[in-house]
Amino acid sequence: MTVESACCCAASGCGLWLCTWRVKNLSQEPLQLLTAGLPHSRFRSEEQELSPPPKLLLGESARLTLAVTCREPAGTVVENAFLILQALWRERPWRIFARLRVVLDQHSMPENCTEVVTTQPIGFSSPGVTELSYPE
Repeated sequence: MTVESACCCAASGCGLWLCTWRVKNLSQEPLQLLTAGLPHSRFRSEEQELSPPPKLLLGESARLTLAVTCREPAGTVVENAFLILQALWRERPWRIFARLRVVLDQHSMPENCTEVVTTQPIGFSSPGVTELSYPE
């Protein structure tokens, strides 16, 4: 899967932006996108359901547009912002994390690029230590 910034433009209000990403399925299996959100305090959008939820076959892509709050001054760099998607893949729920680097241009407009995309099944737990014990 790839997640690429497609565009960002001013919305109504100071510090409000409409940002669009293109999400492409590189898997042989269909991928259905359910929700999208940006939890970072300096580049934020509440999680929202995608309706209708896009179902992507191999090589297909969808454009996701979110209203984003970003009120940082020009020249600011926001590290470790995330676009978090919930999806169904192989009939199981997954989270997709696209780590973003956001730079505010001379007009304080956020420009973001995806640094890495990772996935994790929802309900995943690490095997191994289930209880901590301390030596006496």
